[in-house]
Amino acid sequence: MAHVDWYIEGIEVSNCNCDFACPCQFESPLPTHGHCRGFAAVHVDKGHFGDVALDGLCAALLYGWPGPIYKGNGECQAIVDERADRTQREALAAIMYGKETDAGATHWWVYTTMSSTVHPPLFKRFEFETDVANRTARVVIADVLESTARPIKSPATGAEHRVRISLPDGIEFDLAEIASGTTQTTASIALDLKDSYFHFNALHQSGKGVVRS
Repeated sequence: MAHVDWYIEGIEVSNCNCDFACPCQFESPLPTHGHCRGFAAVHVDKGHFGDVALDGLCAALLYGWPGPIYKGNGECQAIVDERADRTQREALAAIMYGKETDAGATHWWVYTTMSSTVHPPLFKRFEFETDVANRTARVVIADVLESTARPIKSPATGAEHRVRISLPDGIEFDLAEIASGTTQTTASIALDLKDSYFHFNALHQSGKGVVRS
């Protein structure tokens, strides 16, 4: 079945409840605490969905599972930049919910497929600030979410500790910078995360998966 041709590139951030070495990135059978909760958000520098331009817009997905993601029975909710017009809203919601996407090709497809409850999308104002080199971030989604990131610090010396994860065949990124994240939400999917796994990555995604040069 042919899908709508779409592509987005930009900076993505993600924070979940796992420790800094998120086991899910290594195909471990269980997340740190046995269950998974978090969010991923992207600022689209350049993108399209068919002939609909997506440049400059933001979108996010909140998610949660009672166990590991692959066992399903989770929930998710897309949040789309309120500045988007009707066609842009529909396009970004479709991408966040894994629609118009080959099976298993994106993390959004996996998250939605493994969710028995898919909440309707929200349309909110975004503040999206990142400094990948210094591993700091601030993401605010009005009335829904506030998240910050800072460098991981050594418990022994207090010095900043830089870590990267490389996934040459990953469905979300090739390379991610890891940080310490703190996130709270007031939404259908509750998050109260403090100093847990947070990553930054350059996003190059299409309906067929990560676009690699």
